[in-house]
Amino acid sequence: PLTNFNERCSFANKMFQVAPWIALLAIGAASARQQDSISASDLKTFVPAPHQHTADVRDRHNPENVSAAANKAFTVPRVANVPEFVDQDLLKKVDSLREGFATTMRGPSTIREHVVKTMSGAARSLAVLVGGDSEEREGTDTEILFRQESNMLYASGFDQPGGSIVFATGEGIDGFPLGTAWLFVTKGNPVWQGRTETLQDYVDKYDVDAAYWIEDLEQKLFELAPDTIYTFADAEVPVPESATHDTTLLRSALGTARAVKTSVEIEFLKAVADISVDSHLALMKNVNCGNYESDAESLFRYVGHNYGARFQAYIPIVGSGRNSAALHYVDNDALIPADGLVLVDAGAELGGTRKGGGWAADITRTWPCSGTYTAEQKAIYDVVYAAQEAGRKLSVPGQSMSTASVAANTAICDGLLRLGIFRGGDVAELLEKRMYSVFLPHSLGHSVGIDVHDPGNISPFKANMLITIEPGIYFIDSLIDAALQDPAKSIYLNEAEINKYRSIGGVRIEDLYLITDGDGPTWISDRLPRTSSDVEAIMKQLRA
Repeated sequence: PLTNFNERCSFANKMFQVAPWIALLAIGAASARQQDSISASDLKTFVPAPHQHTADVRDRHNPENVSAAANKAFTVPRVANVPEFVDQDLLKKVDSLREGFATTMRGPSTIREHVVKTMSGAARSLAVLVGGDSEEREGTDTEILFRQESNMLYASGFDQPGGSIVFATGEGIDGFPLGTAWLFVTKGNPVWQGRTETLQDYVDKYDVDAAYWIEDLEQKLFELAPDTIYTFADAEVPVPESATHDTTLLRSALGTARAVKTSVEIEFLKAVADISVDSHLALMKNVNCGNYESDAESLFRYVGHNYGARFQAYIPIVGSGRNSAALHYVDNDALIPADGLVLVDAGAELGGTRKGGGWAADITRTWPCSGTYTAEQKAIYDVVYAAQEAGRKLSVPGQSMSTASVAANTAICDGLLRLGIFRGGDVAELLEKRMYSVFLPHSLGHSVGIDVHDPGNISPFKANMLITIEPGIYFIDSLIDAALQDPAKSIYLNEAEINKYRSIGGVRIEDLYLITDGDGPTWISDRLPRTSSDVEAIMKQLRA
């Protein structure tokens, strides 16, 4: 028998010339044997060994040119046990949250009650939210992975396409009192989708009082005969002629409600922050200079999947070297340069079901692939950290993102002035001239919830708002060169000093903070070190 993986692949290649179906069997046997040989302890090989910059990328996929360890790196293992980087206690917590979301926690009901309280709705009224539909990749009959429309997901937890939820608002209606919700669903196709749920299954799973097929929506609305129906302006809902159709209040109420988190949401947000922290730590441990940025992205996603977080809150940003200066860099296809920084801006989603989306995390760390910052990297990192601390301290009720931004921008101006990057004037003058914007061209933070940029007004800050504080310093050639050509700005810029730092790219530090009634916010991504010395220490510990 051909026991060596490479031998089996070579044999399969020869057989293609004789009998293609035999070749396919050979490949299957090679793949199965290779998968069976990988245990949970082998997962550390998931990130390949650092690549030589002169290597042909195709060599990575050629069985004749890679080692056995590298072969493992490109084979998805059949994991019998929990991987070493998955925390058992967190896994139990996630499973418990999911099991209790629609039952003991009454998550959807709690959230709908929160929404209704923000509405000054008419007495005999109800609201209708319409979920998203499945889509297919252009030119194929292959479905794109479905992620529910966020407001529908927020108010129902329903994670399938083709649904709507109706819930009582105002004072409710006879036969449909306040607190009542009906879910309308599309029948699944057991042949193509394997979905065979009964209507009672939907009642049990999604915390509603009744479930109906979507074809019954019009009849049920007409039977209820509300005085007012609230929908979105673009929603296709059969509204009885006798009812007033309001298309503005519901969206406004949802935005207000989503800005302030319920206790149920906070539990999920803390859990998804922990999942995302574990993903970040896995990268700090396993990704080295000479790896591809895509190696880091794939590992980040993989860790989340092991906790049942199927979705990322957004495409992971993994920018190394000069790529770290691109604010929303998602190519993730470059080799990580020697002694380069790696900026990872990424977070998972976690909801009430294993296959659906949910509440988001948004965390950024910038760390040295070598494990140790250069003097220039550390200097910039420490200024960014000071800016985050300044913004964090003002993340309290009564303050706002605007006041926190002023504090962070002050720290940026002070730090760059001390480094000699700014010259002339003082911090107050640099702030007045907005010189920080040459190196920090984005806002300080935003609300996070069922979307990574959740809607709603977060000014002033209130207890139970979840926000990011994410200052950065970026050496973006186009911005710097334009400023150097502008007489009003160039007088404050020391080009010689700037040039010492251009190769760094960018540094961003981003964390999740829950506003509380106390003296300061709760840092819910707190297991991920923030200071430059702590980052180096954890990387040394992880890589030991």
